[in-house]
Amino acid sequence: MMDEDIFNKKLFENKIAIVTGASSGIGEATAIELAKSGCTVAICARRENELKRVLKEVKKYASESMYKTCDVSKTEQIKDLVDAVYKKYGRIDILINNAAIVLVKPLGETSEDDFRTVVDTNYKNVVSFVKYTVPYMKKGSSIVNVASISGHVGEINHAVYGGTKGAVISLTRALAWELAPKGIRINSISPGSIDTPMLHNDVAGEAKRRGVSPDVIRKETENKIAIKRWADPKEIAYGIVFFASEAASYVNGTDLLMDGGEAAG
Repeated sequence: MMDEDIFNKKLFENKIAIVTGASSGIGEATAIELAKSGCTVAICARRENELKRVLKEVKKYASESMYKTCDVSKTEQIKDLVDAVYKKYGRIDILINNAAIVLVKPLGETSEDDFRTVVDTNYKNVVSFVKYTVPYMKKGSSIVNVASISGHVGEINHAVYGGTKGAVISLTRALAWELAPKGIRINSISPGSIDTPMLHNDVAGEAKRRGVSPDVIRKETENKIAIKRWADPKEIAYGIVFFASEAASYVNGTDLLMDGGEAAG
């Protein structure tokens, strides 16, 4: 794994970022890495206690950062969050759309409520955040959407989840053309198996369904990966920080698979 000081501490000096789903996992790691690189970060998620914990870490590097609770499936809460960030800082330079939930269920057992919850949380939220944030962005701003390997390859019992992530990838490509005249870049990242609470819950559910130990499921997933391990969330955060930075100034409408080689198999 890269050294934690790989990015310049002034990379995002005077920049303002919103990171969604920042109460754990990839969102938490991304907020911290942006702060380490000089960015003021506004973090959001539903779990206030966890947001407060993450904000303490973020403020070690970016003291002016803030948090606001937000259910990203609710459009009005998204608009309120974006407006609050702009009101406080007067600008928004970076948007990281990371918030998502996973649904592991056969399509035939998926209810209308299941479907709507996953679509609203994983796809509609990205559309809404971009819609309400772009008017506050200026030339040179950047958006990074977190998709998934599930948007690239088929996975059993992941049809609805994978469909939303494929939609995020397609949305990113379309918006690259729409936003380019404004000088705003947009890209997506597709993580594979990342050592996060979401994946642990996924594994626990599969283990229960099959009547085996979670360790058995973890080993099976690791064996599908060329480098035979799950990623640390920080490793995905490095890719997100790169895409958000001027180091990626000629990268637009691109999806980066960060899956340890799993989709190459």
